[in-house]
Amino acid sequence: MKQRISSRLFTYMKGLSARMLVLVLLSLVMFSLVLSLLLYFGSEQILESWRISETASLHSYIEENLLAVANEARQEGAPVTTARLSEAFSSMPFSPSWIVVTGPDGQIAYYYRKGEGSGMARNFLQNVMMEGNEWYDVLLSDGSLAFRYSTVMPAFNELDSNRMMLSAARQLLLWGAFLAAVLSFVFAFFFSRPLKKQAASLVVSLNRMASGNRDVAIPDCPVLEFNQISKASIVLQENLKNEEALRRQWAADVAHDLRTPITVVRGQLEAMLDGIFAPDTNRLNRLLSENVKLEALVQSLALLTRIETPGFSPTLQSFSLPPFFSRIAEKLGPEIERAGFSLVLDIPPSSLTADQVLFERIIDNLISNAIRYGKQGEVKVSVTCSENGKPLTCSIENIGSVKDDVLSRMFDRLYRADSARETSGSGLGLSIVKAIAEAHGWTVFAESDEKSERTRFVLSFT
Repeated sequence: MKQRISSRLFTYMKGLSARMLVLVLLSLVMFSLVLSLLLYFGSEQILESWRISETASLHSYIEENLLAVANEARQEGAPVTTARLSEAFSSMPFSPSWIVVTGPDGQIAYYYRKGEGSGMARNFLQNVMMEGNEWYDVLLSDGSLAFRYSTVMPAFNELDSNRMMLSAARQLLLWGAFLAAVLSFVFAFFFSRPLKKQAASLVVSLNRMASGNRDVAIPDCPVLEFNQISKASIVLQENLKNEEALRRQWAADVAHDLRTPITVVRGQLEAMLDGIFAPDTNRLNRLLSENVKLEALVQSLALLTRIETPGFSPTLQSFSLPPFFSRIAEKLGPEIERAGFSLVLDIPPSSLTADQVLFERIIDNLISNAIRYGKQGEVKVSVTCSENGKPLTCSIENIGSVKDDVLSRMFDRLYRADSARETSGSGLGLSIVKAIAEAHGWTVFAESDEKSERTRFVLSFT
């Protein structure tokens, strides 16, 4: 039982609601800590400033009253008495700890101590006189000494009224913090419930997708981040559907492309073994041709798999483009002429940093694609450069147009148009071109114009 409760508690603490509650609690703790530090250091400075200000006002009040008593006594020609001093300080607006006033002769003329009677005051006076407290002179206008006095202003929290106020303020702060914590937890709990429901709904939809369902209705979410996940999940589901459809089609195409040469080779070999056909040069050449097709298909699959492997990086080197394309023209020249095409090169002096072997595969595939599916005529290869001679684009243009629906999908991995199924090939050529381009950080696209009957493949190096 305890283990089951602990497991549920652990699971709950990993959930969104618990994490939001913990976040609220940590925020309150941090807020309380910062507020406490500010109140502690700030209140110390404020109270010290208050004590200094009150002390200065008290000194000013005492000196004004003592001067008034001294001047009044001089005018009347009467001595200064304790009664007169007591009357002068009877309505004192301050609450000093004590006040002691002496005459010019050092005899005590007046004393005051809050909360003590006269007996205790006498002991107190002896302590004041003996402890060497700071004394202040009160001088008349002629510079003669009228009185000397000593006083102390208590700290803010030493006064009863102030102490009660501080105690009430602390209680208010504590109750306020408690109520804020309770309300924050309540609001966080009710606010997290719809978030938890949205997250649970997304989890259910994604689990259904993971189980192979490709028609999952993914709900929209009011929360921005959850809504972004929802939209991304919808795109992911569509991509998975397209990918699976492409894989099924590709599997059928590859099976067909493999079955054709294998069937031909098997039939020829069986006929030779049965004595129906003689193993002459023509038949052996045909067998060799079918084997070459099989080898090309396997090599294309291996290359595409290697390029699309995570962590693959091309071997970069700088090479000059004019001699590179001259070598390509020399290599493909006979094949291009046999197909009834002509190759035109427009390559300015420039150098490219790339994997030369893979870049050559891109050009081979694009030119072969133009020869296989284009109309007989000119195939033009052009390179454009910036002002400083840096290559910007490479384009291969041929005669013939491509439908828009095919044009938008012809670089999709494993895709073959219906018309392409009548010719040899696995449908991997343009997929390899795109994979190599992306491995270099390049982009590749195709554009076609039905009016001019021209199709152009553009490889952008920027």
